[in-house]
Amino acid sequence: MWAADLLAPDPALSPAEVVAIQLNALQANEAATDTGITQTWAFAHPDNQRMTGPLPRFAQMLKGPQYRMLLNHRSHEVAEVSRTDEEAVFAVTVTTPTGDVVGYRWIVAKVTSGAHAGAWMTTSVAPPVPVGQTI
Repeated sequence: MWAADLLAPDPALSPAEVVAIQLNALQANEAATDTGITQTWAFAHPDNQRMTGPLPRFAQMLKGPQYRMLLNHRSHEVAEVSRTDEEAVFAVTVTTPTGDVVGYRWIVAKVTSGAHAGAWMTTSVAPPVPVGQTI
């Protein structure tokens, strides 16, 4: 996946579609190029980018102990927990590459100004909580 192939934030995308784009990208991350991480970064809310960026720092965070199990995970399930006109919260269950099952709280919010005004973008992903083991 090259930069030209990356999806961009768009007000036409729903909050659930944004989460799916990010999870699918992380699931298919190519270690040599980190294209999945780059795709995920593209949908990080500007406030989130200011806190976790720039991109190389964001990539290091994703490769750290709290989030590395998202990289090349086996599967994921997403359930909407709550939604307003400005924010949506999802429970994301991930089966890690090693078969562990963990849960994340994934929050997206509508951007209010700037280049991506009106688009849903991720504001935070809470550290994982173990929810069980696969057989």
